[in-house]
Amino acid sequence: MQETIRRIITIPIISLAFALTANAQEFGSWDVPVPDPERWWAPVPGFEPVEPGEHPRILFRKKDLPLLRSKMDKPEGEVLLSRLRELLNGGDGRSMPLFFNPADSAYTNGHYEQLVLDSAGVYTFGHVAGYGLLFQLTGDTLYADLGRQCFELALEGQRDRDDRYSWVDPGGALRAGPVLGWMSVGYDLCYNGWDEATRIRLGRAIEHYSTDIISKWGGGLRVDLASLTSGTMPPTSNHYSMQVGGAALALLTIHREPWADQKRIDSLLQVSQRSMVHNANQGFGDGGYFAEGDGTGSMATYIAYLTALQGWKNTLGKDFGGAPPPNVRMMALKWLYLTYMEDGKPAIWPVRGGYPHNAWSRGGLSGAGYFGLAFGVLPAEYAAALQWFYERFVKEADQKAGLLYEPTAYPHIIAATFVNWPDTLDARNPSEVLPHCYQDSHYGFYAWRNRWKDNDDIIITALTQSAHGFMGAKADTAFQIRAFGQNFNWGTIPGAVALWGRSQNGRRSVLRFKEGQSVAIGFPKDGAPHALLVATGRHEGEQVEVKGQTVTVKSLSQSPTPKIKVRGNRIKVGAYRLQFRDGILEWLN
Repeated sequence: MQETIRRIITIPIISLAFALTANAQEFGSWDVPVPDPERWWAPVPGFEPVEPGEHPRILFRKKDLPLLRSKMDKPEGEVLLSRLRELLNGGDGRSMPLFFNPADSAYTNGHYEQLVLDSAGVYTFGHVAGYGLLFQLTGDTLYADLGRQCFELALEGQRDRDDRYSWVDPGGALRAGPVLGWMSVGYDLCYNGWDEATRIRLGRAIEHYSTDIISKWGGGLRVDLASLTSGTMPPTSNHYSMQVGGAALALLTIHREPWADQKRIDSLLQVSQRSMVHNANQGFGDGGYFAEGDGTGSMATYIAYLTALQGWKNTLGKDFGGAPPPNVRMMALKWLYLTYMEDGKPAIWPVRGGYPHNAWSRGGLSGAGYFGLAFGVLPAEYAAALQWFYERFVKEADQKAGLLYEPTAYPHIIAATFVNWPDTLDARNPSEVLPHCYQDSHYGFYAWRNRWKDNDDIIITALTQSAHGFMGAKADTAFQIRAFGQNFNWGTIPGAVALWGRSQNGRRSVLRFKEGQSVAIGFPKDGAPHALLVATGRHEGEQVEVKGQTVTVKSLSQSPTPKIKVRGNRIKVGAYRLQFRDGILEWLN
């Protein structure tokens, strides 16, 4: 197999100057009060605490192995395991990787330019987890030993296919977290295939993790397990979740190990739980919108955080995905509202905020795992909707590309996808599970979708106020619409929203802005390709006068628009009926 090397230019890290002058040990745990901390997780029914030395425990428990082994001969399992083996060594997965990144530091090719080896069989920090899953499924200790060798290479300084990721001297604390976390998952999976001396030696490497970061530029910043658990950046930075997610995976892996300092681990787990909540309710809002926008939100969701929550559920019986606040669920589900297919790939429009190239990039880390990692935390009804979306919209394109389910270059994502992919659920149309619109009240983000059927679906979004982290997303000045395969904008967004209301199924909704403008959006009950937009004021569309107020009616349809009828303060457009009262548009049906 021919090895190929490509160079990727990255957008400069805005917070670099801050990171270089800071000492991670000086940071606390971004200690903003958390309302009702225990409300952010639900207890797992019938949970059995892990015993000292019990493994696996992060992605699944030992009792789950028979069901997982039964997946091996099913179509999804065969595809994923074949892909996993190819990523491990370019073939059958029964030997060490073929290629190794020659880089000896992050950003080898110059300032912010990393060296990436883009070839199956190249060494990654996810190899330990990949070999570990094969050990669990087959019982063959060959795979556990290969995992050991890969772990030891990392301790010696071997860098990932992307030179920013490394156990030693990674390119920032945000790179350190995922390496520590996913190699800990690998430790968890390989554990029973190692002798006690190896378990203790590699386990203590996790417990005492400490490394310089970005040392190429003389930053003098050192991170360790404790500082990553707290996070060296605030939750509104995409760096935060990658750090605290990775640290959580490490802590959960060595929890109750007989050789570990359990008192320290218990203390750090308390901080970790707080960090899990801080990411959910400070970095993200209740609609899954992230402070820095979509591409950075992908990083803050998938690289380490969701799998850390999966570990909390399996190891400590705390289910963040099934808790009352919707924040965690909506991190994964918001994409169902926004996504369509373009040139055989999932896409959203517009991509707001920092690092727009990450949204649905899927091949590496920052835009991968939208399905395979999300399934690990979603309650069954929502997982069924996500599965339906994959099968309806994405599967055919993935199949044509020969990369079903998760077309990533990282073995650990494929391993987690094998574990998490539902094979006993009946996929359900999202319209049976989700409302057709939703609000993120923290960031003022709104999204509507008339149906989930094809590329003629109507998708409407609005960011009504700017969101800010170290990067940010500017507020929209108009509603962003995709209808019948075309992207355009409509109306005006004058600022923050004063009133928001929707019907239970979300087919009828109303916004009133603080500036006074009122907007109503409606979808037909039969799922026809149609939407009605009604707004006070003069916009593109047909204007009518209602009680001395100009109202604009805009029909999104491939059929002729029904005649608009006004009687008093009431408006009728085909089957739609509204009234205008006290300056607010209201739905009558």
